[in-house]
Amino acid sequence: MSSRAVHLRQARHNEGLAKEFISSGYRYRDWAITAAFYAALHYFEARLHDEPPFTHPLVNIRIFHTEGITSAPDTRGSYSPHRWRQELLESNCAAATVESYRRLRAASELARYHHRSGREMRTTAHDYFANAVVDQCLDDFLEIVKAGLGVS
Repeated sequence: MSSRAVHLRQARHNEGLAKEFISSGYRYRDWAITAAFYAALHYFEARLHDEPPFTHPLVNIRIFHTEGITSAPDTRGSYSPHRWRQELLESNCAAATVESYRRLRAASELARYHHRSGREMRTTAHDYFANAVVDQCLDDFLEIVKAGLGVS
């Protein structure tokens, strides 16, 4: 399990990479979005080490890292780390933080897997995303997530 400091360094590294992709003339829009999402993920993981702890509505244990936690807290089946993160966000953060994280994740998945609502993209992910969408991911969504988690 990585420490809070390690997650913060990784988050800042990923955020810096996303900004470099933009400053290079938006040559790698898809990767800028993906790096922004992974920055948000590591900011989230860093926040798990802070006080007060995040709580899950069905589990009464302190969670310091979501990776490797796959057992479900009830009979709904197994959980992915993404599902743990989503439920912890929903239980502990404002709606704007939850929605911004969800939008970063969705954009990143679209950039990486080229699927949206069961349809395949007809172009490259780089060409699919406009510069304004990349800016929104970094300047709006990532900043809202950071503020909502109380990390910087």
